[in-house]
Amino acid sequence: MEENEALEPLRRVLLERDLGGCPGTVSAAVEAARTALAGGVDTLSLWELGVLSESDASEARRLLFELEQELWPLLRLPTTVEGRDRALARYCLRDLLDGRLDPLAAAERIGYELCPADDPGSPLRPVRGWLYRAEDQQEHCGGLTKELVAELHHLAAQLLAGPLS
Repeated sequence: MEENEALEPLRRVLLERDLGGCPGTVSAAVEAARTALAGGVDTLSLWELGVLSESDASEARRLLFELEQELWPLLRLPTTVEGRDRALARYCLRDLLDGRLDPLAAAERIGYELCPADDPGSPLRPVRGWLYRAEDQQEHCGGLTKELVAELHHLAAQLLAGPLS
């Protein structure tokens, strides 16, 4: 595994960075550290995080802060909120296409959390439009049609190949 690939889970954890005591997120941070170590990235903070108890959210936050400072040039994290949101949207769309995330959950995250409400030119705006149609379909038809889900998959592939590449 090459270094860039080994750091990908850590990038994602750092972008998400809401460790408010949630064991799942601490677990993701610990696993990301282990992946980076297995990929040849070797720092004391990674070793400490890699063996951390999943109940120690405050220590995980401290170690993630240290790792971000230590590995900043390698991580290439976005420096703006817009950049962060686009990076998280890429992860979300990849998870959708890989079947790790429910279509409605993916669209809600992108449409409500990551798409700026005051930017009508955002490349994420079409996902919000899809979400409105999906919510209407849920309410009136009791579920999403295969065609509507396929439309979201197509939109995700277009975004990943174009404006979010």
